[in-house]
Amino acid sequence: MKRSFLTASTIFLVSIFWYSSPLAQEFTGPKLVLKEQEFNFKEVMEGKVIEHTFQVLNQGDKPLKIINIKPG
Repeated sequence: MKRSFLTASTIFLVSIFWYSSPLAQEFTGPKLVLKEQEFNFKEVMEGKVIEHTFQVLNQGDKPLKIINIKPG
């Protein structure tokens, strides 16, 4: 009895998620995309100034606002 109830419950829950997923709205808004996630400067002499430019793209349908950046 417990096993059939568990099986029926599982099938019911899976069917709810299966059929409700197409009804979910697609996310709209800004979408930040980086062409490269990291850059290796390799060995750098102490005191030397180095820089690298990361290209940030917005592939969303709303303006992208970059408010805070923290180097890693």
